[in-house]
Amino acid sequence: MQSNLPLEKELEPIFLQKFPPFSESVKEFLVHYGPYFILVLSIIGILGLLTALGIGGAALGLGAVSVGIGFNFYLSIALGVITLIMYVMAFSPLRARKRQGWNLLYYALLIGLVSNLIQLSILGALISGVIGFWVLFQIREKYI
Repeated sequence: MQSNLPLEKELEPIFLQKFPPFSESVKEFLVHYGPYFILVLSIIGILGLLTALGIGGAALGLGAVSVGIGFNFYLSIALGVITLIMYVMAFSPLRARKRQGWNLLYYALLIGLVSNLIQLSILGALISGVIGFWVLFQIREKYI
């Protein structure tokens, strides 16, 4: 399989050889139900972003309006929007088991890691990166 995404060749031996492999049944479960799980979480994420911008609170009758504090807040919101758009765009290709869907998840994970690092959430970036790349590389073979 040709690896042409940024850092994919460097990460592949780490997450395929040094981490324990998933069983075939776990891989099939993740590939079959994963797109729906991502879609539901994306919708929840969109509602969360609307609330962070003060739109969702008023629309839901909660009356809560968040106040943005600085550049990091708005950059994090922008990266969150990009990530959520990528997750929603990945739904159909993931359901069809196309490599394009896996690529979108890979890029969304990278953007999420950048967002964590900008917010100085080093532990969050480390944990989400390790778990995210481990799962992604374990199911990559299922996408053509």
